Amino acid sequence: MNNTIPHVGSDDENWNLACLCADVYIRADVARSYGLRMSLAPFVDDLRSRISDQLFNQALEFRRQTFDDEEFRQRCNQVLSERERQAAHHAARTARLPSSHSRAWKREEAKHVLGHHRYQLPVGQGGFNVGTLRDLGRNEALWRASLTSDAISSADFIYVYDCGSDPIDGVIQSVRSIVARRPSRRLDMLFVSHFDRDHICGIPHLLHEKRGLRVDTIVMPYLDDIDRIIAFGRSAATTGEHSAERFHEDVVVDPVGTMARFGPRQIVMVMPTDEDEGDSGFFELPPAEPPRSGPDGMPWKAKETGWHSAPPPARRTLEGATIVQHIEFDVAAGTEGGWLLKPHVKRASQQDREAFCVAVEVLLQWPRGSFHDQVKVEKERRGLVTKHRNAVSRAYAWTFGDKNETSLSLYSGPVEPQTAGAVSRNSRMSASARVGWMGTGDADFKDPLAVQRFRRHYRDEMDWIATFMLPHHGSARNFDPSLFVVDAELWVAAAQPIHLHWKHPAPEIVKAIKARGARFRRVGSSPKSLLEERMVVFWPG
Repeated sequence: MNNTIPHVGSDDENWNLACLCADVYIRADVARSYGLRMSLAPFVDDLRSRISDQLFNQALEFRRQTFDDEEFRQRCNQVLSERERQAAHHAARTARLPSSHSRAWKREEAKHVLGHHRYQLPVGQGGFNVGTLRDLGRNEALWRASLTSDAISSADFIYVYDCGSDPIDGVIQSVRSIVARRPSRRLDMLFVSHFDRDHICGIPHLLHEKRGLRVDTIVMPYLDDIDRIIAFGRSAATTGEHSAERFHEDVVVDPVGTMARFGPRQIVMVMPTDEDEGDSGFFELPPAEPPRSGPDGMPWKAKETGWHSAPPPARRTLEGATIVQHIEFDVAAGTEGGWLLKPHVKRASQQDREAFCVAVEVLLQWPRGSFHDQVKVEKERRGLVTKHRNAVSRAYAWTFGDKNETSLSLYSGPVEPQTAGAVSRNSRMSASARVGWMGTGDADFKDPLAVQRFRRHYRDEMDWIATFMLPHHGSARNFDPSLFVVDAELWVAAAQPIHLHWKHPAPEIVKAIKARGARFRRVGSSPKSLLEERMVVFWPG
């Protein structure tokens, strides 16, 4: 750089420094025109403070006359081209692309590939979601074929979230189809959101000893005796088919014993995570080994949610179930990628619980304060769900109104989605592998505090949810359109609109969803309403 011309009133060192600052200033200005930033700029700002403004302006005028920027502009173009190449390479690794896209299957660096299918089955008024995972290895032909083949029969891991309908005929037909397509008869995990009849009545058929699947692990919310009677109270005003009604009563009276009849290897109960409700006696129970995968099927591990990855603390009930807090399940654990199943339980407030207890005592003319002791006795619980179901229903209506309080939500999506890429059948293109799913059972999202806590629990997953199941079949009594929980692409209501009282799916919710540019889908009883989402997820090594 020729910058050594004589300058009156300045020594050579100051002049050279001024020219250096001017040179960097000009280069930074050129770089900005390319959308680039020079890393030396902050350093030169410090040097600039050592020279006068007059000297810098003179040096700047001199360098503008002598600076040949052609070579520097060529370098800027090279840097820009390299960045664009890297961005395209990154997009090819992490984008979610439709299967017909020219870059969809160019995943040479993928070290772990999972096929994931999920089905929201058309059972009518109820809930029945099936998810599958399959290790696809490095076979591109298998990647492509997996998007069109039946995933139920070939899945390495299969889970179900809820299994019920009202009337029960809808879910029985879907259960038969699933079982017929599953030669191994293995079901790795069954998640139960809550104990309403239209979400659980299909379980005896799904897990039938001779005509059903063999379940390894059952996951359900931990509800004490009071919470279960409260849960029963909301649906006690109606009755269903005899076997469904009896199973519903059995689950409320003795959930662990009832589920144990199906022979699972383990039953896991997830504690509510509301901060103001305490531990509900969690640490008073004896410690237990955390839940873990069995010797068969795709391996998974349980770990604590949040910033830690240590095994979660676990407790053992007298009935033999494992109780956990703040848990998530990492399926295909130990590989470069994996699949996350993460539950969250919201329970009724302590104030509403106590009001319900008092209401039952008044209606049944029990001594004041005796309800807590009465429900500890199995015989009394059985009487509440049979002889006194009308009183329980009235007590619920008095204290809870139309609220649905207790429910286990479930997130299902890739582990470390920010590093993954995906190909999805019949989907829009996305810059990231946003393929997560969220089931919400009958959770209450009308309370801003409940929404805040929900979002806090799923803070690491919220941006990756593509499909969101509306709570309580899209009822306006469970969801406030002004309190959108997540910015999902597809909102689904599993509803057969026959219960006018609940108004589901609510027209105002559907309108609000579409106003946000998202899609809405109702899954009813028609086979044509079946929702299938098929994808292949890639993780680079």
